[in-house]
Amino acid sequence: MRVKPATAVGAVMALVATVLMSAPAVAAGGSADFVVQARAAGLSAEQAAGLQEKADRYLAKLGGQARQVAPNRIELPGAVLNIPVPGETRPRALSAAAPIPECQGGANYKWFCAYQYENFGGAHVGMKRCGQWNVIPWSTTGSWENNQTRGTQPLLQFLAGSTWRMPGAYAVQRTGVGWSSVYRIMPC
Repeated sequence: MRVKPATAVGAVMALVATVLMSAPAVAAGGSADFVVQARAAGLSAEQAAGLQEKADRYLAKLGGQARQVAPNRIELPGAVLNIPVPGETRPRALSAAAPIPECQGGANYKWFCAYQYENFGGAHVGMKRCGQWNVIPWSTTGSWENNQTRGTQPLLQFLAGSTWRMPGAYAVQRTGVGWSSVYRIMPC
């Protein structure tokens, strides 16, 4: 049986349209590659699209120095932001090749970690390098852990202009951290 070229082209176009219409929507500015990676890691189409939407919102808040390097990971010079999968309470590695987050299960040695929610829940930002970081992209009540070298005291700068020299490492605050008033963190 011989198929006419026009019929074959029409069938291919119909197939492409069906695939595109059934693919998960990716938020504006998002990367379809990260959605594909999230799906390959076992996330549902809704979870993958929701994770990318979260990443896109964080990228918009963090500005030009931030870049997404994995479905749930954004890197800045000297800092990282890890995002939980929608429906989960904490970030996790999505594949064997992806790193275990620096702040998962407690701050790794030489890291300062800021957590979106109390008791180390939600997204978290890990900072290792000295500098001034405007990296808290949420306005929640959270927590922090300072596991830098012994005695290292981060400095918080607040929107009102005041500052707070935090306790030296090792130190932790599991509840009651009001991130909405924090403008900048200088981890060391």
